[in-house]
Amino acid sequence: MGYMKEKVAYLRGMAEGMGIGGDPQGKLIGLMIETMDEMADAIDESELSIQEMDECIDDIYEELDAVEEYLFDDEDEDEFGEDDFLEVECPHCGETVYFDQGMLEADDLICPNCNETILSGEDEE
Repeated sequence: MGYMKEKVAYLRGMAEGMGIGGDPQGKLIGLMIETMDEMADAIDESELSIQEMDECIDDIYEELDAVEEYLFDDEDEDEFGEDDFLEVECPHCGETVYFDQGMLEADDLICPNCNETILSGEDEE
């Protein structure tokens, strides 16, 4: 029995002990206690549903953690070594730019900051 149900049962017992119930005010109080009893039932059902959803959410988090661990197990390891990138300072804007080794085979290397040509394919020849 939930806390609210206990409180309503206490009120019902008090009303019966006081002999409330025959006059119009007593009938009103009786109806109010019945309404509170129904509300307490609804609250208990809601609390139970919330508890079940919490358990489901906890299960989902555990499953997602397992998936994340499986997918991103090598997260601490870098995909690229330090030698995979070329660090170049743009002669036009002074910005330090990093280019992948594969990009060096392109015709021109363009600074992403100022859009000026940093290295031209013609310079390598």
